[in-house]
Amino acid sequence: MTAQIKVLVASRSQPALKALEACLRDRPEFACTFRLINNGHTDPLHGVTRMPDVLLLRFDPEHLAELATLAQQDRAGRPPLVVVGPPANAEAMRLAIRSGAKDFLVEPLQPEELVAALARVQSELRRDTERVAGVVDVVVGAAGGVGTSFIACNLAHLTVAAAERSCLLLDLDLNYAPLAHFLDLTPERGLIEALEALETLDEHALQGYVSKHRSGLHVMCTVPRSVVLSRDLQAERLARLLEMLTTQYQHVIVDSPHQVDALNATVFGMARSVLLVLEQSVLHVKNSARLLSILTRELALPQERIRVIVNRYSKRSAVTLEDVQRALGLANVVTVPNYFELSLDSIDTGMPLFDVDKDTALVRSLRDLQAHLNGVTRPARAGLLGRLPLFARR
Repeated sequence: MTAQIKVLVASRSQPALKALEACLRDRPEFACTFRLINNGHTDPLHGVTRMPDVLLLRFDPEHLAELATLAQQDRAGRPPLVVVGPPANAEAMRLAIRSGAKDFLVEPLQPEELVAALARVQSELRRDTERVAGVVDVVVGAAGGVGTSFIACNLAHLTVAAAERSCLLLDLDLNYAPLAHFLDLTPERGLIEALEALETLDEHALQGYVSKHRSGLHVMCTVPRSVVLSRDLQAERLARLLEMLTTQYQHVIVDSPHQVDALNATVFGMARSVLLVLEQSVLHVKNSARLLSILTRELALPQERIRVIVNRYSKRSAVTLEDVQRALGLANVVTVPNYFELSLDSIDTGMPLFDVDKDTALVRSLRDLQAHLNGVTRPARAGLLGRLPLFARR
């Protein structure tokens, strides 16, 4: 049995309310409350203590104040809107569009027409309820040039191509945006434009600000037109955009610059996992220890949400894996082997590793990391390489 939805029917006209009540009288799937707007307020929801699932507003052609008030409100702060009223009112139609109305029904109204409109909203509400919220994972480097963007790009591509889950890759490098090059994409609009249009974004409009890779991976980055400073962007708007993205994608992977500012701090706080990438050098280990301290002490991130990745790992390095573990106080460190020529070919051709050679140890290590992030155990690999642990332990 379909669950009831609560519908608040509001109008300035008592006869209009009676007509709408007659249309909905024998519809048990809608729990309707009828409200005559005569309290001097132009907000149909003013004073409502329990918010309805749907607002059904019948507008008065001589008084469009209610629609004008709704058009000025944040859509996220109120229930979906269905508008009913006389035909041939262009201003009412314009205000309804600005208000984000799900439907605009003209009088004389047929009962089945109204029921169908409410049923569509009911179906959409049910889909939103059943939708599993996506997760945010952030990849950040201990220093520049450690391969952060390369790892973020290939993790995101594997999420779509190998794990078959929806994913958006977000590039927070505001002035260089390397991820578009890594995937041979030429974005026309991106992050800055999406932040500017935040109030009008929905799941359909959002697609105009992402670039689509042939694998199904979606990418959002800046379009290089002029210099962008992180201080010019509002962290609160980025947080709202990320929240919206997690309603549309199962995974959002963020490639973050290694500096700590308001934008990055916001993303770190929203992340399920922060992947800290370093190489085997004393400088990188010192930087990593400092960044770990900032994340856990200054930003109060639980340490279990932070994963350390040693990129371009080599057993022959003077700085051993045990040195990294001891310096950072961590027992588990992820290693990604060094395949310099393959990585360079991937970047230069704009082809992800999985499309270049899916059977290398480099790709297998990234697949293991991607699976581990999502709580999936991949089958053990045969042979000597299969017996080497991805997560080195003390």
